[in-house]
Amino acid sequence: MRNGGWCIGCCWALMASLFALGVMSITWMAVVAGLIAIEKTVPWRRVAIYGTTAILLALGVLLLTAPDALPGLTIPGGNSMHQQMKPMSG
Repeated sequence: MRNGGWCIGCCWALMASLFALGVMSITWMAVVAGLIAIEKTVPWRRVAIYGTTAILLALGVLLLTAPDALPGLTIPGGNSMHQQMKPMSG
């Protein structure tokens, strides 16, 4: 219980973002998982952590300023497939 509580406490934001990315796009989930794997396995860990932080920060700013520039992310209220399709008349 203590280990589970610690894991949820330290990684809740990562878990939430991976869940959201996985629901929206398996590609983006794989990109984030790859970044985390690289961050954990390279010998120059501090550089990898700061690099990952910079990449994710840049993606966040890009998402806020130009959401259409990031393929595979769904924009709530945007041009979804349902809005583009015309209803069939009977």
